[in-house]
Amino acid sequence: MDQSSGAQASAIQLSVDATDVARAIFWATQTMSVQGREGRIALTLAKWLPAYHAPRGAIDRLAGLDFRADGSPCRWQRDPDDPYRILVDLPEGAMRLDITCQSLSPTQGNQGRIMVSDEILRFHWEECLLYPADAPIDDILVEPALRLPEGWDWACALGRADEAQTGPGQSMLRFKPVNVRTLIDCPVLAGIHTHREDLDANVELLIVADRQDQLPQGTEELECHKRLIAEADVLFGHRPFDNYVFLMACSDQIGRMGLEHECCSEEGVRATYFSNWQSSTTERDLLPHEYVHAWVGKYRVPAGNYQSDFSRMTNELMWVYEGLTQYYGHVLAARCGLICAELTREAFALVFATYDNRPGRTWRPLADTDNDPIFTAREAQPWQSWQRSEDYYSEGLLIWMEADTIIRQGSDGKRSLDDLMRRFFAPDGAGDPGVAGGQGQRRTPEPYGRDELIRALTDLHEYDWAGFFKSRVDGIAPHAPYAGIENGGYRLVWQGHPSGWQADDQTHHSYFDFSYSMGVKMGIGAKVIDVLWDGPAFNAGMTKGMEVLSVGGVTYSHAAMQDALDNCADGGGSVELVVKRLDKVKTLTIDCPTGQRYPALVPDGDGPHLLDAILRPRATS
Repeated sequence: MDQSSGAQASAIQLSVDATDVARAIFWATQTMSVQGREGRIALTLAKWLPAYHAPRGAIDRLAGLDFRADGSPCRWQRDPDDPYRILVDLPEGAMRLDITCQSLSPTQGNQGRIMVSDEILRFHWEECLLYPADAPIDDILVEPALRLPEGWDWACALGRADEAQTGPGQSMLRFKPVNVRTLIDCPVLAGIHTHREDLDANVELLIVADRQDQLPQGTEELECHKRLIAEADVLFGHRPFDNYVFLMACSDQIGRMGLEHECCSEEGVRATYFSNWQSSTTERDLLPHEYVHAWVGKYRVPAGNYQSDFSRMTNELMWVYEGLTQYYGHVLAARCGLICAELTREAFALVFATYDNRPGRTWRPLADTDNDPIFTAREAQPWQSWQRSEDYYSEGLLIWMEADTIIRQGSDGKRSLDDLMRRFFAPDGAGDPGVAGGQGQRRTPEPYGRDELIRALTDLHEYDWAGFFKSRVDGIAPHAPYAGIENGGYRLVWQGHPSGWQADDQTHHSYFDFSYSMGVKMGIGAKVIDVLWDGPAFNAGMTKGMEVLSVGGVTYSHAAMQDALDNCADGGGSVELVVKRLDKVKTLTIDCPTGQRYPALVPDGDGPHLLDAILRPRATS
């Protein structure tokens, strides 16, 4: 027997039928060898999923479990100490274990993120895969197969259509054996209405949509995405993958999302991302963000996030994993033209204003927010500004912007944070930046710790980086990092109308932000969606979830609230609101020291301005 056939014989055989889209049910069967095992086998479903930063494995969706050893039914029970472990009793001399089950995907938003509609499906292998809990995931091989609805187009980092499609109507996909870590890192996206675009010879974009007219109709938008790949090549120098695929769903039916993987990423955006291009501005940093993760988070991964199995992880260094990625997601979006430089600066202004006005920073250090995905489950919080919520993303952006400007100023522009990306986060290599390690190879991730990162920064530019991060990450900081904006040649100002970025974001996410005047954010249906802790509205007794019935005797509208605030512009004043919470209606009088206030950046001095240089394109056309 040759090596490949031996691997196939020892691999777990996993077959999933995903054609039941009407009921959003995945029907799974799998077979594994249990030869030599005595008495009992412990199986597990993946618990800690790296891109979720939390124990969010879909054990709650697994149903209909049936275990048979050589055809005979087996008793099973859940491990009382770990509900992700299934203990299966095996008869003496058992050779083969057959498993059938279903993964019941959410059919309503209150059950979780919608993954299946009549036109689109996302499939994650870990939802159906049970594997031995006593072996490293890199040593367990799985031979996967997936049946899709007839005629649906698809993409997966495990292989291309000409390599995988078999069976009647070519709807059965069969892939070569891979280990558990690789399989779980390779989701599938499929749909009826699709567009496939080669962003370069080794990077593909599959777009699925609710309707055909929501697919790209022109070339301008796609050209920006192609320039993204070119700009990333200039930034990093070498890729940690041979081939890469963006799995993008433009849908109002499938839940919006962004998940990073080693050789692919999942992007769920609004249905109008392409069909109403002018209104999708604040979504366009998503693909750059997830693409940067191929280097920051997947190839170079914080050591606590890289374990021999999926039973545990730590969320250390999330201000690097996500914060640095957030920074370069915006920078690359500007460099490739997905978002113009002016709007990017406006985004930075809003980020600073948001986190500088979070009073929770007076008691909770940024580093502690690394734990938020674990214990909040990313659910809405009653007092977000006081509790803080995954602030490592955007406050991390401000920290890395400051680090970038320190390096640029200290080296007279000869070095920048871009150099760290090439030296530390990209693999060594020669020749074309697309070369990773040979056809079909996946690079082994390289874990790192905080000390190693600080040494790399010090080698790049001599500075007290340990003290820099200690004060901004570990300590209590009364204000958000501002020096990156200041060093970048800009300053924050307050104006009486939202910036273009904020206006687009408000339209896109259906809210209006009065946070910086009266400390409240309003949503659809006159609902209060956020209240600033210890702000004017808070002190008047307002809470999240209230409905505002009237403003100064006028039925509530965003415009009516703006008019009321305009009356407070000269020397302050008060705004009277009639509000409803649960079954009670009451009147609140909010003291407002200012009128409407919205953040923006303006140049400080004649220039040139460092922030403009950071956002300038690098790739030649």
